[in-house]
Amino acid sequence: MADSLGRRVFLQAGLTAAGGLLLGFRPYPNTGTPVPDPTALGAFIEIGPDGTVVIMAKNPEIGTGVKTSLPMIVAEELDVDWARVRVEQALLDEPRYGDQFTGGSTAVWQNWDPLRHAGAAARAMLVAAAAARWQVDPATCRTQTGMVVHQPTGRRLRYGDLVSDAARQPVPESPPLKDPSQFRIVGKPVSGVDNPGIVRGSTMYGLDVRMPGMLFAAVARPPFGARLVRFDESSALTVAGVKRVVRIDGLPNPIDLLDGVAVVADTTWAAFRGRDALVVEWDEAGSALASSEAVRTQCLERLGQPADILRDDGNVDQALAGASKVVTADYEVPFLAHVPMEPVNCTAWFQGDACTVHGPTQDPGGARDLAARVTGLPPERVTVIMARSGGGFGRRLQTEYAGEAALLSKIVGAPIQMVRSREDDLQHDLYRPAGLHRLRAGLAGDGRVSAWTHRLVNTSRYAYARSRRAASVSELYRDDLPAALVPNFRLEYANIDTTIPTGAWRSTLHSSNAFAVQSFLDELAQAAGKDPLAFRLGLLGPDRDLPYADHGGPILSTARLRAVLELAASRGGWTGAPRAGVGRGIAAHFTFGSYVAVVAEVSTEDDAILVRRLAAAVDCGMVVNPSGAEAQVQGAMLDALQAALYGEITVERGRVVQSNFGDYRLLRMGEIPQLDVHFLPSTRAPGGLGEAAVPPVAPAIANALFALTGRRLRRLPLRLASG
Repeated sequence: MADSLGRRVFLQAGLTAAGGLLLGFRPYPNTGTPVPDPTALGAFIEIGPDGTVVIMAKNPEIGTGVKTSLPMIVAEELDVDWARVRVEQALLDEPRYGDQFTGGSTAVWQNWDPLRHAGAAARAMLVAAAAARWQVDPATCRTQTGMVVHQPTGRRLRYGDLVSDAARQPVPESPPLKDPSQFRIVGKPVSGVDNPGIVRGSTMYGLDVRMPGMLFAAVARPPFGARLVRFDESSALTVAGVKRVVRIDGLPNPIDLLDGVAVVADTTWAAFRGRDALVVEWDEAGSALASSEAVRTQCLERLGQPADILRDDGNVDQALAGASKVVTADYEVPFLAHVPMEPVNCTAWFQGDACTVHGPTQDPGGARDLAARVTGLPPERVTVIMARSGGGFGRRLQTEYAGEAALLSKIVGAPIQMVRSREDDLQHDLYRPAGLHRLRAGLAGDGRVSAWTHRLVNTSRYAYARSRRAASVSELYRDDLPAALVPNFRLEYANIDTTIPTGAWRSTLHSSNAFAVQSFLDELAQAAGKDPLAFRLGLLGPDRDLPYADHGGPILSTARLRAVLELAASRGGWTGAPRAGVGRGIAAHFTFGSYVAVVAEVSTEDDAILVRRLAAAVDCGMVVNPSGAEAQVQGAMLDALQAALYGEITVERGRVVQSNFGDYRLLRMGEIPQLDVHFLPSTRAPGGLGEAAVPPVAPAIANALFALTGRRLRRLPLRLASG
């Protein structure tokens, strides 16, 4: 069976022990290779004789709602009563379930077709079983909420009465899919399947995991760039409850495992106190330049020097020389922490020939592979149980904490829960890269953009991770707008090497780059004497599909981007005069297959920036669960707002200055603005959503501040006192 992503979907049916129907599927790359282990069932649907439906949630739930939205897709095509569906979290089992990664806003759009086919195949098999029993043409039968109905006679059979026969039916290669106009579940608001447990306190997070004889570990970690020289464990061992002190030797790649000293105890508090009592000597020769100021100095130096050219359309130099007006501006972004509400943790139990890893992760396959490396086990001997995460935001894409837990469990000979304090979590993160953008554009006499250059110098996360891919790949996308809209366009990049850890922060590079690009577009609109919205719409030009090779490609639709800009402007009151003392700004961005525009309303009080309202227009294709989707957009806007106003990590000689929420400021309840979310109706397949609303927020706020105060703030976080 082929889907629109060019992959085969392997389906297989079987009987459960209770006599129910078990249907599995898994997608494979269309490589022509044989399907591995055809007897193993995949991400499955189980229909019991009583009509109860169990649907496995194959991806980890980090708060993005995939544990609800993905089973909704299956249930829709299966044509069952959602109230009869029970969702269970799958274990890591890639031969059965395919990719089980949650990140990059990929879960819904990558699983949309395979899950629809799985549900439709099960429905077709149930219809075939009923038709065989009645000895009628299956074309005369239809389904209706957990039943098969013979239309000419009105006869009915419940799914539960058919599952045994259905399991013996051949799996259809191309089952008919529902027309979206027939959807009863997809597109309707559904409460998250974990919500009742969360309210009751029964949902298990990573910190709730308990195993027989479990001990707890806290790790003393090095300043950035430092290596362990020696340590004195004597004081730590005098702390009540401390059992052992263990040296951790780092692996060659810093994203895998760093040097450290672990204190193992019978409680987390004892482990923390024992860790604090350690005397540790670090070789800090590599930490001298690991500072925010050193990185900034290097960025400023490199900003004025030639860089790697990633895209070079037309003749930029000639176009700039002939422009009626040339505008240049530099934009700056700091390091930024993830700070999920549930700090990093993981529990592991090494038992000689096998290891169990249980905890919150966005990359269970990565957790398995690292646990296998540090324990010496083959990957297939590592079981990964996915706990619900108390936030991810890209932090749990890295799995070094699973490696620490597995290694310590092997050394100590007991289950180990590795726990980080809030201070540990904040000061030993993998931060959003810091850097500087220099943008320069030429305007023709009529205000059109005739030339554009964008040079970024920053601390590449791929370079830190020692990726085989170029450092620029994680930092700039060559097809991001206004590429292809400006005839003379150049994109350049330079990396600053640093031992300060960098990683993916919600929406990855887009949260930084959109701030620079969308703010600069406002500067150009001002220089051209045009309304910022009209200027953007004019730049988009005629409706067309542009090639887009990156997140959410292969095309970028200018028509869809125009539509969200116009809807945000309409719902955000763009054409009306704002209230006295209020400024409005607008910004838009495309990423992960979705289009989002945001209108911000801001005011000021002394040097404080007060964001009064954020109105978002979103085209993410078909919305599977409007309740979860609205929450995702609201949460993304709040994350972006916190980062725009307060988010900044400062590093001095390899150590983070900030230590907790007292000096790493988060939004407070009274600062949350009015949040309006408007989805464009669509029958297109879904795009990504968890991150798409982040990028436009900061530039919309900065543009609103300019409209209000006449001051252009080009550095995040936005501060009037130093702007």
